[in-house]
Parts: sequence; C-alpha cells; structure tokens
Amino acid sequence: MTVQLIRPAPYLTFTVGGYAHRVDVVTKDIGCTIGTELRYVGVVSSITSVRLVAYRPGTRYSDRAEEIATAHLTAALERARVFAHFGASGVETLALCLADIVQEDGCRLWDPDAKEEDGW
Repeated sequence: MTVQLIRPAPYLTFTVGGYAHRVDVVTKDIGCTIGTELRYVGVVSSITSVRLVAYRPGTRYSDRAEEIATAHLTAALERARVFAHFGASGVETLALCLADIVQEDGCRLWDPDAKEEDGW
C-alpha cells in the first residue's frame, strides 16, 4: 500500500453584495520556485472554476506563496473596486487587476498548462 501526502486545498473567500465568493489557491513545486495559481470558484456553492492568474512568486515555500496570494487578491479587490454586482465582467476585471499586481510585485506570470518550463 502506498501512502500519499494529503494536503487540504487552501482557499480564500470574499463577500460582495451579500454573497460569499471563493478563490482557490493552488501551489505546485516547479523546480527553483513554487508556481501559484488563483482560480475563481464562484459563489461558495458553485462548481464552476476559472483561472484568474498563474505566476511564480519567487519563493520555495508553499505556505509563503499562499500568504503572497492573499496579499495579491486583497490588493486586486481594492483596485477593481468590486461593489454590489460581481458577474462575469467582475471576474474579468479581477483577473486583469491580479495580473497587473503580481507583475508589479516582481512575480513572473506562469502557464501551468505548458508542457515544458521555460528557463528561470
């Protein structure tokens, strides 16, 4: 029998217009750094999932990458000025703000679907 490490998937929540929304934080060891992906899951009971941003935060520790993701999401929500309505356009706006914020913070965007990693 093989024993696998079971690690709960971290997620972040925020409320807009009385509804709780969830963003999953997915981290992956990609060599010299941790790849971080933020996926919007929607209203907490929803099953839809869309990638907001994927990037390399420049750390080797997944818990630190999760802390950085929290700061990035908080800054993006403030910049996006998401109010009572948070539909498809709100998700797009949030994704654009996140991409800007992670790059301003010195992180490199990352494509988790790429078959081969580019050089660091």
